[in-house]
Amino acid sequence: MRRGSRSNFVDRVLRDQNGNWILGYNHYLGKCTVFEVELWGILDGIFILLSKSFNKVTIQIDNLEVVRALQGSVMVGS
Repeated sequence: MRRGSRSNFVDRVLRDQNGNWILGYNHYLGKCTVFEVELWGILDGIFILLSKSFNKVTIQIDNLEVVRALQGSVMVGS
């Protein structure tokens, strides 16, 4: 995520279970909160991986607010 401007972007790198690069991407979001940017980054990554036939994912993020929000959600079978 780029900070210091009014517009926000998600920019992420997706890796396989061995840490090898799968792909990188970015997504222009416009005006939104850091919390929203982080959630969009996760959602975009999941959709990309699903489109490439991956069926398991590990999310690594350092935003405690997002971690708590995801842990509080019902994620069974998702």
